[in-house]
Amino acid sequence: MPILQFHVSLPECSFPLWRRFQVTDDYRFDRFHQVVQLAMGWDNYHLHEFTIGDRRVGMVLDLNDDYPEPKDETKLRLRDFSLKPGDRMDYLYDFGDGWQHLIELESIIEGDLVVPFCLEGNGRCPIEDSGGMGGYLYALEALKDPNHPDRFFWGDEPPESYEDYNPEFFPIKEVNAELALFGAWHKKHPRAKSTPWHQI
Repeated sequence: MPILQFHVSLPECSFPLWRRFQVTDDYRFDRFHQVVQLAMGWDNYHLHEFTIGDRRVGMVLDLNDDYPEPKDETKLRLRDFSLKPGDRMDYLYDFGDGWQHLIELESIIEGDLVVPFCLEGNGRCPIEDSGGMGGYLYALEALKDPNHPDRFFWGDEPPESYEDYNPEFFPIKEVNAELALFGAWHKKHPRAKSTPWHQI
């Protein structure tokens, strides 16, 4: 089965924040969304959408407004787009904060990939609801200054001590453990919708 190797990044970040991962081409876009979420480290709290050329793929919300709906992500697979190495797509997560990701297909190989797998990466996933890239970078600056009025942006109990917080750390073992769980669910429930998969 074709294995697609992707590179996903947040290009607006002031330091390299990216992942390189592999997934088989049979993944529907609602499930590919889950793989991107897990690889990056997001919590899947918000809406999302892919843009591939002039085609939009995402969640169909039936809002009945003047904004055209994207193509239904539960009905399209990666293989349906005949992607080639070098092809790119945009992935927008959280329409309010506007986390704009760039996804590039690096290579296609034949093989037997049991579950999606992250090869490498750099950078901690930004904090949900931090106000987009500008808000997140501002929070990181505040974190460095013990006298900054916004130093406690993350509340009284940050993920780890403020002094040891490293925004460029990438917890690859934890990411691959989550991807393995999702890959097993993907195989067990081939027709179920998967947004969010862990609540099904």
